[in-house]
Amino acid sequence: MIKVYPRKKLDFTYKNILRALRYSLNKGEDVTEDIERLWPNENVIVGLSVRSIFDFLLSQKEYKSGSEIIMSGITIPDMLKIVKTYDLNVVPVDINMKTLQVDEAAVANAITDKTVMVVIAHLFGSRMDMKPVYNALVDRPDILIIEDCAQAYGGINEYTMQSKTDLSMFSFGSIKSITALGCAVGFTSNYELYSTIKKRFSEYDRVNNKQFRSKVFKYFLLKILSEPFFYGIFISICKILKVDYDKAIISTVRNFPSNELLDSIRMYPSYSQLKYLLYRLTNVGEDHFSKRIKVGDYVSERLQNTNVHGVDNDTHSYWLFPIRTEKRETLVKALREAGFDATFTSTQLIPIKPSNNSLNEPEMCNDYMSETIYLPVYESLPKNKLDQLISVINSTV
Repeated sequence: MIKVYPRKKLDFTYKNILRALRYSLNKGEDVTEDIERLWPNENVIVGLSVRSIFDFLLSQKEYKSGSEIIMSGITIPDMLKIVKTYDLNVVPVDINMKTLQVDEAAVANAITDKTVMVVIAHLFGSRMDMKPVYNALVDRPDILIIEDCAQAYGGINEYTMQSKTDLSMFSFGSIKSITALGCAVGFTSNYELYSTIKKRFSEYDRVNNKQFRSKVFKYFLLKILSEPFFYGIFISICKILKVDYDKAIISTVRNFPSNELLDSIRMYPSYSQLKYLLYRLTNVGEDHFSKRIKVGDYVSERLQNTNVHGVDNDTHSYWLFPIRTEKRETLVKALREAGFDATFTSTQLIPIKPSNNSLNEPEMCNDYMSETIYLPVYESLPKNKLDQLISVINSTV
């Protein structure tokens, strides 16, 4: 039976998940203020998810129907669904996929008298320089600037947001860095906005401890399943039963069912999950991210004939490791035969289509995402396996 290295490492240890189980067995107390105090100079918002914060922001603003939100060209479908819930239009701007950066002129050209907000998503564990966005909006202080940092958390003392941003949002969802199996933290320079969101969230119903406990058990089993030996068995069983394991993985790790999205996100975390979030935030090794960056750089520097997304972005921490290739079906087959579960189907990230068909689609985002493969590159892979993965890719493409 061949060992198979899964496409994504779940960013928690067995010790972490057992701590979560312990918390879930007791109601506990509200530690929201303890989380806020981790950033004493910031207005800190704690919520169930980035979607929760974004949804409430749009509900609070009550923008006129048909108002436009400029969004950097790649996001997850739920963010678009939330925008459409408020009858707002999406205007995508393209991203240079090597630098993971938007262009100032592209943002400026997308602005109209209907523009009310710009949402910039920092991708794959990298950060985008916001100066081009600020420069494009220099004459439009009325437009809200939002940073979607769901994939960009780097530690308590690291990045929160750039200077002229109105709101930034970080995720600690199930597959994110330093996962708390959910929850999000936002930062805003606007105290009134902070107070409004915090007050409204205090009125939300809480997720109960039983629901969090069920999630803990699920991810304890998934942690076991993600061990290369057991993961290989899982894939073999799926093949025998003719089950699409890509779809099975997606449905298992999805945090919110798409048909119940709004009801699911308009909740507040349980006391036990907030306590677990506080534990995760305050118990991170100094080398947690540097080890992943070292491995990502090692692979990136040795790949030939492929484009690594964000290769020219020096903040890249490789939360995901996507590459572009015209031979993705062939390469995925070769990698899976060698014991590496590469994929190009099991991701929620998509290039954005504009609400108005007369607008241009983000060309680079479309081109890259149509030829993207996600590689299993993380620090727990032995060096000989990293070298084998590199060899398979270079000999195939």
